[in-house]
Amino acid sequence: MGGLSSDEVLLGLGLVVVLAIGSQLVARLAGLPAIVVLLPVGFVAGVLTDTVQPEVLLGQIFQPFVSLAVGVILFEAGLRLSLEEIEPRIRLLVGRLVGVGVLVTFVGVAVAVWLLVDGVSTQAALVLGAILVVSGPTVVLPLLAYARPAGRIRSLVTWEGVLVDPVGALLGVVVFHAVLADKHGWRPGEMLASIAVGAAVGAVAAAILWLLLEETQRTAPRQAVPAVLMMVTAALVGADLLRDDAGFVAVTLMGMILANQRRIDVSLTLEFQGTLVQLLIGILFVLIAASVTPSAVESVLPGALLVVAAMAFVIRPLAVALATWRSDLTIRERAFIAWMAPRGIVAGATASAFGLGLTQAGIPGGDDVLPIAFVAIFCTVVLYGLTAAPVARLLGIAGPRGTTVLVVGGGPFAREAAAALQRAGVRVRLWAGNPDEQAAARAMGLEADRGSMMHGALTREAELEEITDALLLSRNDDFNALAAAELRVELGHGHVFRAASDLDHGDFAPVPGEAGIIADGVPSSAELNRYVTEGWQLVEREDGDGLALFVIGPDGAIRVATDDSGLQAGPDERLIVLAPADAAR
Repeated sequence: MGGLSSDEVLLGLGLVVVLAIGSQLVARLAGLPAIVVLLPVGFVAGVLTDTVQPEVLLGQIFQPFVSLAVGVILFEAGLRLSLEEIEPRIRLLVGRLVGVGVLVTFVGVAVAVWLLVDGVSTQAALVLGAILVVSGPTVVLPLLAYARPAGRIRSLVTWEGVLVDPVGALLGVVVFHAVLADKHGWRPGEMLASIAVGAAVGAVAAAILWLLLEETQRTAPRQAVPAVLMMVTAALVGADLLRDDAGFVAVTLMGMILANQRRIDVSLTLEFQGTLVQLLIGILFVLIAASVTPSAVESVLPGALLVVAAMAFVIRPLAVALATWRSDLTIRERAFIAWMAPRGIVAGATASAFGLGLTQAGIPGGDDVLPIAFVAIFCTVVLYGLTAAPVARLLGIAGPRGTTVLVVGGGPFAREAAAALQRAGVRVRLWAGNPDEQAAARAMGLEADRGSMMHGALTREAELEEITDALLLSRNDDFNALAAAELRVELGHGHVFRAASDLDHGDFAPVPGEAGIIADGVPSSAELNRYVTEGWQLVEREDGDGLALFVIGPDGAIRVATDDSGLQAGPDERLIVLAPADAAR
């Protein structure tokens, strides 16, 4: 282990894990993309410590670990490529953005690197051009959640970010193989053979995994994630042993195949995103950033900053202009899309792997690939992270910010509660399945539709992206209890509330001490609906005469009565109570 003692290795590994997870927690609390915190933390750890040095800490294991981790991340990205989930009205635009955008970005970045960074060969510039094509959902989605562009723009940029990850990774593999083949004499058959081997291994592994998941979903659903990890590892390693770097092709294709079949439920593997993938992303960024030395960054910094400027102000706008030519997008919408191209984890990981491969092959500029990619990743995320929201507001395409309450249920009390919150200035979305209840809600000026969060992972993310709080008010008490437990995982325990179950009905016994029960369980869900049917109303009151339910703050934040202590409104706050018709004013 490069001269480190066992205690030093333990310290180094512990620091990497703590910094990886801690940085993501800090970023989440600060409302920042995780990469904004991970990169400088890893870089500083590499400078200040002797233990967080990947080549010393992990030795020969480092690059294989990077390849394996990237393979898992690419598989998860491939799982997002369900063509059915792309809205038909933006499908063509997504294809044009990815196809034209990848080509223009590849050529533009390669030329910019070759012209603006001293000492980088044509081969290294081409590899960097391919590497810096990728963006990815791990950086795009947090920025979109922060900027909140409206409607189709969010969907369009989201799908571009999802699709360009595996497409860009495949392009990187192809260009990397072409550069190495050219170094030893052009042999296109070698490159095509690697792609063919990766595709074949990926197809076979996907078939085996499909059979395994079909069985586990029937008999042992909790074994789905271990089964996926086993097959992803087997496919990556097997393909790479047969042909160098064919593993990336194999695992991406595996994910795509599983995403576009309908016999098995791929949501069984969503723990990849919530646990394993997030952990790997954090560890990779800390290790990769720690492997970049200050001297390496300093030597390429002036040229790399010029490359970032060319990417942001020339290459990306040109790519978007060509891809959206003659589309129905407005100039403002195109401008925002042109100002949204951060680089992420796949770019960093492939730069680490391919840069080392170029250096070992003796290609000039190979050791500059990772430092340039590091500067590009950090600068683009900071640039877009700080400016995406102001630019969206300046262009007039920003969606509503602040509190958005999801009301689930179309019954009398659900509609009345949603309308009262909306009158108080809170943005409300209502999910109801009954067409008559939907019509009644829309007649009250509410945004009402059926929820589709069960359609798939991307749909679920899109459905809940703007939601800050949820009120479960359907007539089915058991559904409310189950949905509340599920949504608390997504939104937090202090942001999900439900009406109390009728103790004389329902198949589930109430959970002792469950938090988030509206009005401490009195009245129940059925009684709340009956009160409204009998003419009770939700109205704003100053004296609190009635059943206090909600307090709305001046910033739109909502507090919900969940105990019997009495909800009190403070200065500049608005109290909403449920009161009989003769007392409502």
